[in-house]
Amino acid sequence: MLKVITALLISIIVAIPTTVTANTIEIEHPWSKAVPPTSNVAAAFLSIINHSNTDDTLIAARSPIAESAELHILNNGNGLMQMRKVDTINIAAEHQQQLAPGGFHVMLFNLTEVPIIDSHFPLTLTFKHAGEITVNVAVKPATYSGEHHDIAHDIAHDITHDDSHALQHH
Repeated sequence: MLKVITALLISIIVAIPTTVTANTIEIEHPWSKAVPPTSNVAAAFLSIINHSNTDDTLIAARSPIAESAELHILNNGNGLMQMRKVDTINIAAEHQQQLAPGGFHVMLFNLTEVPIIDSHFPLTLTFKHAGEITVNVAVKPATYSGEHHDIAHDIAHDITHDDSHALQHH
């Protein structure tokens, strides 16, 4: 029986989508780098695509694996790389905003569970207009960069608007 349950859990994890769409915001390729077992912090990265003709704003994030989550940016201040908290991240109409190493990202503090390679953890993003979107973040090796998942910065094709508030999985 245990083997059957294990096989079912593995098939569910393998079937977890890497793209989630709610209303007009699409989240692609959510991922995190594995951290040491004693780590108290982790970071999450992803692409946010706004298929609307209206700007939206990421205003918060949370995950059950951390006591708190904050929006952050890493930038170059007078030759020094500095990470700082930001209150919001703007997602311009019909554009994408990349949350990636070296730029915007979600910091998870006071981990209650340390994510391990090849596992997933939930991350809920709160947007000013689109509301809450929960994604499953894939945990990758510390050397992973995510660069092969870059997408076009301008989404200027015909856009289908979905007025429902239900999540759609691709």
